[in-house]
Amino acid sequence: MRNNILEGVLTEIENNLRGDINADALADEFSLSSVHLQRLFKQEYKQPIGAYIRSRKLSASIGDLLYSGLNVQDIALEYGFSYEQAYILSFRREFGFTPGDLRRNRQLVKTTPPLQPYGQKSVYKNDFLVGNIINEKYMDGYYFNVVKNHFDIITPENSLKPVSLTSSRGGAYNWVYADQMVNRTLENGIPVHGHVLVWHDWTPAWMTQGTRTEAEDNLKNYITDVLTHYHGRIHCWDVVNEAMRDGLSAADAAGDWKKCLRTDVPWYRALGASYIETAFRTARETDPDITLYYNDYCLVFPHKAEAVWKMINDINNRYKKETGQGRNLIEGLGIQSHYKIKDFDENKTRSGLEKFTALNIELSISELDVTAAGYEEGEGKDIVMSEYDAELQAKIYARLFKIYREYAVYISRVTMWGVDDHNSWLSAGTPCLFDRYLNPKKAFNAVFNPEK
Repeated sequence: MRNNILEGVLTEIENNLRGDINADALADEFSLSSVHLQRLFKQEYKQPIGAYIRSRKLSASIGDLLYSGLNVQDIALEYGFSYEQAYILSFRREFGFTPGDLRRNRQLVKTTPPLQPYGQKSVYKNDFLVGNIINEKYMDGYYFNVVKNHFDIITPENSLKPVSLTSSRGGAYNWVYADQMVNRTLENGIPVHGHVLVWHDWTPAWMTQGTRTEAEDNLKNYITDVLTHYHGRIHCWDVVNEAMRDGLSAADAAGDWKKCLRTDVPWYRALGASYIETAFRTARETDPDITLYYNDYCLVFPHKAEAVWKMINDINNRYKKETGQGRNLIEGLGIQSHYKIKDFDENKTRSGLEKFTALNIELSISELDVTAAGYEEGEGKDIVMSEYDAELQAKIYARLFKIYREYAVYISRVTMWGVDDHNSWLSAGTPCLFDRYLNPKKAFNAVFNPEK
């Protein structure tokens, strides 16, 4: 009952940021005394309800300051401030500068994101986990609050990649930063998905150099050291990432999967196709309790999907025959899902998922974003989305999550690849659920408040 009331209160606040909303009005709406509501809110969210409402109003007003032709007085009245000077003073206390300063300098502002009004745990609790990434930017208190308030599982974007953990020979590891990130996430009750043990990128060159035996020892030792270090803290890992090449033909996919692998990968040059199975076997021997994933992109393309399907099926069948047990070696497939609005094909998405269900392994949507522009990589390139693009992006996110629910018996998690548009690796395409000021976009509502 208490949670239902507070979720309703948060929803009412978000729906009435423009206008006059306060604790007294909310208390009347939910048949409570104002004192009781304020006590409930502070106990649950560790802040006064009045301060939260004011911060949300100020944060929401930033879009009007930057992108509308309204004067400051009109904006102040629009958001329920009794007069312009009250708005300006509150704005300065909140952000350290005036609305006029923001209009002149257009600096990035750390806003107060909304507390979760609906709760994805209530929306998808019977379906799958909804996750996101964490990196050094998202460790900041403003961003971290968004992460912990809205997402069920976290994937460190770069801090667990090989070059982040070790750059020199001889077992010299730097665990400090990765441990801080993993531990803080776990301390806030959020599980961590490990990404990634073996990849052609972000891997020190020395690991794949020397004789074949030396390279294989490097591979095994690295996997063993990392999994041992994180034993009991990380329970699922991307073991191998992006091993299959692009542009496969029907003839390629019809043949041996090993001939479909990327041959420009240093691990392939050092060990041939065997590096994949060696990595998975080493991981399984090191920590039998964790779930082992293969992760790749462009799996909506049927020929690449076929090659990946054959690889997983072949390795798993041989492993089960050898061990005489029913457990797969590769127990999960991470399906990277970087969509462009203009290229989105619902049928390809559904048919790709349908194909992989036959493997009888966990599926995860491991890297999800939907861009409104091309795949120009780099942060800080976000622009204001047109209403048309924002609506279309939201519709695509809604369609995707509807499809994922259809296959929820197979899907364990859906992980967004970025919290906000400004810090996204594809910032120019404004691909995320939150804008640069951590205001939820139409896409956010499409995901977390889906139509029944």
